[in-house]
Amino acid sequence: MIIQPEWGTRNVNEYFYKSEARRIAALNEVFGDVELTAAEIRTLVWLAGCEECTVVNLLSAVRKAMAVETKRLEQQHRP
Repeated sequence: MIIQPEWGTRNVNEYFYKSEARRIAALNEVFGDVELTAAEIRTLVWLAGCEECTVVNLLSAVRKAMAVETKRLEQQHRP
């Protein structure tokens, strides 16, 4: 799970912090149950600081890749 750094630990304003929190929540919809390394979490927190559309587009691509992989695995296991 991606955990947002505590308020006041970085030089960001309140608007940025609240926007970042929303984007971290969106990232956690995909990555919340995945065991991530500290480096991966730092990268995803960094990504959450980007524009909303950047996070939305990345999540869309990840979901598409997950769907294709799931379909591929299902086809491999068919008799």
